Amino acid sequence: MAEVWTMGEMLVEIMRPKADMALDQAGEFMGPYPSGAPAIFIDTVARMGHTSGIFGGVGKDDFGKALLDRLKKDGVDVRFVAESAENSTAVAFVTYFSDGSRKFI
Repeated sequence: MAEVWTMGEMLVEIMRPKADMALDQAGEFMGPYPSGAPAIFIDTVARMGHTSGIFGGVGKDDFGKALLDRLKKDGVDVRFVAESAENSTAVAFVTYFSDGSRKFI
């Protein structure tokens, strides 16, 4: 059994490539990047050499696959992550501003 467990949201981020690019304008995006505070935390724990696991849920889709692949690659136990065929993996569209703030949709 893992030393450290977490539970919570698992999502991917789709980001603007440069600061100060509004989300309400047509333009480029980068991603998807595996994200969600609990997923980032537990991935970091695993990369620091500790056994770790997460309870959560993703869609049975390409974004869910991206999340699970990343966590598994880094050594996170994902056996308690539910994969839903009826629901999609959460997505956050993100832009950063030159003052250090950011905006999510």
